[in-house]
Amino acid sequence: MGFLNQNLSKYFIKSSAKQWLFFVWIMLLTIMHLHGQSITVIDAFTQRPLEEVMVVNQNKERYSSSDISGKIDLEQFIVSDLLTFQLMGYETLSLSLEEIKDRGNVIALFLDEKQLEEIVLSVARTAEQSRKIAEKVAVINQKSIATQSPATGADLLLLAPSIRLQKSQGGGGSPVLRGFEANRVLLVVDGVRLNNAIYRSGHLQNAITVDPNSIERVEVIYGSSSVGYGSDALGGVVHYYTKTPKINNSQPLMNAFSSTYNSAQNAFISHVETEASFKKWASYTSLTYSSFGDLKMGKNRQHGFTDWGLVPAYSRNNETTYYAQPSLNPDPHLQKNVGYTQFDFLEKVVINLPKASQLLLNFQLSNSSNISRFDKLNEYIAGSLRFAEWFYGPQKRALFSPQLKLFPKNKFLYKGTITAAYQALEESRIQRKFNSLTRETQKEKVKVLSINGDFELAKKERSSIAYGFELVSNRIVSTAIAKDLVLSGNKITSFNNLRPIPTRYPSDGSQYNTAALYGNFRLDFSSKTSFSLGGRFTTTHLKANWKETALIDANLNKVNVKNNALTGSFSVSYRPKTPWRINLLLSSGFRSPNVDDLGKIRENKGMLLVPNTDLKPEYVYNIDGGIAYTPAQKNMCFNLRFYHSSLRDYIGRMAYELAADQTTLAPATVEFSNDIVTTQANINIGNGRIYGLSFEGGLKLLEGLDLNGNFTYTHAAQNEMIGALPSILPFYGGAVLHYKKDAFNLNLNYTFNSQKKPEDYSSGGEDGLEETPLLATVDNQAVFAGTPKWSIFSLRGNYQLNKSVLLNAAVENIFDLHYRTFASGISAPGRSLILGTQVNF
Repeated sequence: MGFLNQNLSKYFIKSSAKQWLFFVWIMLLTIMHLHGQSITVIDAFTQRPLEEVMVVNQNKERYSSSDISGKIDLEQFIVSDLLTFQLMGYETLSLSLEEIKDRGNVIALFLDEKQLEEIVLSVARTAEQSRKIAEKVAVINQKSIATQSPATGADLLLLAPSIRLQKSQGGGGSPVLRGFEANRVLLVVDGVRLNNAIYRSGHLQNAITVDPNSIERVEVIYGSSSVGYGSDALGGVVHYYTKTPKINNSQPLMNAFSSTYNSAQNAFISHVETEASFKKWASYTSLTYSSFGDLKMGKNRQHGFTDWGLVPAYSRNNETTYYAQPSLNPDPHLQKNVGYTQFDFLEKVVINLPKASQLLLNFQLSNSSNISRFDKLNEYIAGSLRFAEWFYGPQKRALFSPQLKLFPKNKFLYKGTITAAYQALEESRIQRKFNSLTRETQKEKVKVLSINGDFELAKKERSSIAYGFELVSNRIVSTAIAKDLVLSGNKITSFNNLRPIPTRYPSDGSQYNTAALYGNFRLDFSSKTSFSLGGRFTTTHLKANWKETALIDANLNKVNVKNNALTGSFSVSYRPKTPWRINLLLSSGFRSPNVDDLGKIRENKGMLLVPNTDLKPEYVYNIDGGIAYTPAQKNMCFNLRFYHSSLRDYIGRMAYELAADQTTLAPATVEFSNDIVTTQANINIGNGRIYGLSFEGGLKLLEGLDLNGNFTYTHAAQNEMIGALPSILPFYGGAVLHYKKDAFNLNLNYTFNSQKKPEDYSSGGEDGLEETPLLATVDNQAVFAGTPKWSIFSLRGNYQLNKSVLLNAAVENIFDLHYRTFASGISAPGRSLILGTQVNF
């Protein structure tokens, strides 16, 4: 018994010692305050300190808040606390002390989706509050993209006001801003310019290489933006921002799947994405496969032209099959040779580095099938289809871009972003005429290396300075061959008689390099007035060489052109009362001729564009202003803008004689691809003016019922040498009646375009007058009607079934109207049923 008592005593003594040690440890934790430790809370986009951020522990027993410099003293908290950071308009964030240390004692809070619309990232390449910016900027957010389900990166842009799209084929979509198109509008993705040395002045389809399903937001800057972006941004900038994963997210793994069907295009689009979040890094992966079929046009011909746009015959020829004659189309309303497929891939990895730095790795890939050029395959000569084959080869875009974000927070470099990029692009054009066995192929490969540096000085209470640089190098290899088909029945078995033909771009290689420095100063005079002043110096260098064989112009040998430009901007934003804002912007811009402008050889409907090595840059001088009323409740809001662009040394197409040509007797014609064609070239044609106004407004009619609308008016003065400028549509716009009830949304959309009279079409062929209704033939000259006016109604709804499932449905072009958008070579879809679903898991 004594032995038992002795052992029990030892046991209780040991147990009591352990309990006391545990109790003492708990007490130490309880009283172990974080003496001397502080953290800084910043805005994740602007990187500016956030004041009045509330931080509380898990039991809400201890709390503190940030001062004007964003600092929070953690003295009253203990090491075991889980800290929650809260600020109205921002996403709530909870972190342990260890996680805070992993972030370098710097906490970045993200704006919620609604507040994100009030932040603009692209103007002057730094984040700023939209109310302090004089430029007109439209933001397309992720929610709009999810509910509207645009099919391509080009169609996505129609969610912004005052943007038009031109299309020549199914895989098309050339954005037009304020009367500027193609290489006069700058496309940017994640800070990297997409415009390269062969972006042309006519129409472009490169926007389709951006996958709308992987986009987080799009910012559209209207008007010249050459200070922040340099050459090409005459009409504006379209900046795509792809989705970026969040490090240490509360949900470590998020997945999503979406699928959309469109009946008029017989299109299926499938998308899957996944985001993985860890303590110090995160990744985002996106895959999209799109399949588009032949396109059904509308049958309701309110314009009165019974045959316009019908497709009575088409070519069944393809890469492996030969047909000597066109085939009859059993349904002339079905536009054949429109379908294509496309695969898009995106991978993003974000890694936190020491000293509050961050590395982002961005890889993008887009690859399409062959895309038939619908307008060329419906081109007639002597009453019969001209081309048996005319298609673009697979359009390929690969991008790898490492981006380093720095936060040294010293006097001359408070924060900065260095973005490097490598792009590899490939495109080709293949054509063959009926009654010919000769297939011609032109292929272009472009390699682009770039590096951008965007920096900011330490912000003062009322002012900020941003500055940076840009270096871009383009290398272009252009090849072209002709080969004759070898047939076995109607099968193409091989080729013979390979021979060189004129290349589209300089045959012995070309390069186009740019270097630039920019700076922007912004000052708040008071709580009501802000102004900014910016400048940019850019130098460009173009080198091109032609081989002696297969030349159009025997005098072509080489060219070496250097151009410099100094551009600037001055803007004022005045806010007399809280909901009112008055803006005024003065800016200049320029566009240096690229390889496409200066060195291209291209035939289109009997007109051959040839190189002109004497081409100079074109300049634009803008005045842009407006008044906006945007109350917090938004029962009624509007934004009225006016703009005026004065053009100097405008580049346009004109007749051009090749003195060295001996293939024909007429000095303005040459023999090309066995046809006699008239020669043109890009020339500095002098001055011009484009001006207009735009309006956007909204009105709350009832609880849950809103009306929003916009319209744009554009006019261009006639040029003395060529007359009308291209890409000008006088009047267009639309309205949306939006109803919301709980998880249900319904939109009734109205879209309209005005008439474009034939006398207002450009003489260079960019506007495609021959694609409009034929009225008569007088003295062997066709007389065309111009583009008829049109308007359509569409109905779109979506229902949030639960937190994970969103259902979309729409009927576009309800009344099945037949129409073509201005300058387009293909009719728009008729009545179309669209069904889609998005699932998050």
